[in-house]
Amino acid sequence: MSWLENEELDTPGEQSLVAVDMPSPHDLRRRDSFLLPTSTDFLRLQAERWRNTRGLIFRDRLCSYGALAEFAEQLAEALAGVGCGRGARLAFRASNSPLTVASYYAAWALGSTAAPLSVRATGEELLQALEHLDVHALILDPRSVMSLETLWRQLPIPVLEVREEPGGEIRIVHQRSAPANRPGPLRPRERIAVLAPTSGTTGRPKAVMLSHTNLFWSSLACASARGDNGTEVGAALSLLSHTPVFVSHVLCRILFGANVVLFPRFDLDELFWATERHGITDFTLIGGMVADVIERGRVPETVESRVRKLSVGGTFTPMEAKESLRSIFRHAEIIEAYGQSEATDGVTMARGNEVFERPGTVGRQNPHILVRVRRQDGNWAVAGEEGEIVVRGPTVMRGYWRDPQATRYALRSGWLHTGDLGRQDGEGFFYITGRIKNLIITGGENVSPIEVEEVLRKHPAVADVAVLGTPHPKWGEQVTAVVVRRPGANVDAKDLVDFAGQHLAGFKKPRRVEFVTSLPRNATNKVDLVALKRLLLPSKEPLSAHD
Repeated sequence: MSWLENEELDTPGEQSLVAVDMPSPHDLRRRDSFLLPTSTDFLRLQAERWRNTRGLIFRDRLCSYGALAEFAEQLAEALAGVGCGRGARLAFRASNSPLTVASYYAAWALGSTAAPLSVRATGEELLQALEHLDVHALILDPRSVMSLETLWRQLPIPVLEVREEPGGEIRIVHQRSAPANRPGPLRPRERIAVLAPTSGTTGRPKAVMLSHTNLFWSSLACASARGDNGTEVGAALSLLSHTPVFVSHVLCRILFGANVVLFPRFDLDELFWATERHGITDFTLIGGMVADVIERGRVPETVESRVRKLSVGGTFTPMEAKESLRSIFRHAEIIEAYGQSEATDGVTMARGNEVFERPGTVGRQNPHILVRVRRQDGNWAVAGEEGEIVVRGPTVMRGYWRDPQATRYALRSGWLHTGDLGRQDGEGFFYITGRIKNLIITGGENVSPIEVEEVLRKHPAVADVAVLGTPHPKWGEQVTAVVVRRPGANVDAKDLVDFAGQHLAGFKKPRRVEFVTSLPRNATNKVDLVALKRLLLPSKEPLSAHD
């Protein structure tokens, strides 16, 4: 049984979430702990509470929390049969399905570490990730077994084929066993629960080490900030291999025993149908999903009346887009969250009127988390002053997998340094203003790509844009804009430079503008800056010069 060591909880209401099936005083002295939501025992508890009427809804079928627990334990037994146990690292690749969630829980049932892999990753990227994570077994859904056969046949580890739903046979399709690591006994809270892949910008695989404690407190913080109470029906539209998505879309629902509908891919018609069929009340839109909904313009009346909370996040969402969402979903509360994998999930949240009364805010700090702004000189910023967003609390990662140098840099002085620039107003609301490592330094002047992107997005001919620095022989770097035109739009580079010049200082205007049909994005739907720079280099002559 997975347990959390006795830690102080803030309120009796929060204590009731975890202090279930309390042990006797004798057992409490022996265990000194509480049940964790990352345990199959917790899934069984929710199954008993709701009489197996709640759980994951997939392809119009309910996989109750009890059935999910059995699925996870069956998978754990199969993994144990190929030599995996405590301390092993278990990778899995599947689209959003009960298998994805069961794979997390199967790893945890063994005392192992879950290593989710994105279905969007290429074969080459998967090989790099598997090598970096040094995994002991790989779980694949049938589609991945077929499409990746050339890859998995060369692996020195067992490969298991598992159907996306409970009830199917678990097949060992490849058996070249590598012995699992078996370190000394660890208390559950000290174990690494997940090696969470991060998008990064270096082009090298990178994974965040998250503990069971991280997952518990993060799910509690997210659910508390969002106002969850267990009556919601969530929709998992983004990839559950992305740990912050898994926490906010699934683990928060498990914490309260709520239903969640799993979508293998994003499709508006399927979303609307499922909302009417299963009473979906909450969902999160990121990136292109927002544009798809706005382009549709109207939603069925039943959908509009049922949706209570609509969240955006994961990438920049313009105010114009949030206004459009509010007009489409008139009965829904618009929510914007900010976070990163290094903090397990979100660290701030803005809800309802806060989003629109304070344009650009990502909200106030979530419960159980401390967020501040630190100036470049190391001192704390005052209200309105820009600096780096730093985070402290039980959701902060243990570090980067096998990268002590990056860990020391990110966790220096007892705080997680996010690499994001921002400010906090006098009422505690945060605003993200840029990225430190993506700052463009041109002629000695610092330029925030986000600032330039926000201006260019206001041009009626711009559908999407990314701004970055590329080499310049005189200025060191030049501001470069990569633009996706709206269908039928007729705009050239000069038009956009002139438009930017109406809103920005001369040194912030793009010197180079390139047009593409779409921006390259990574597995977490963020613009892939590595791929974009590869596309742009070697740099061309600057479009224009600004003294």
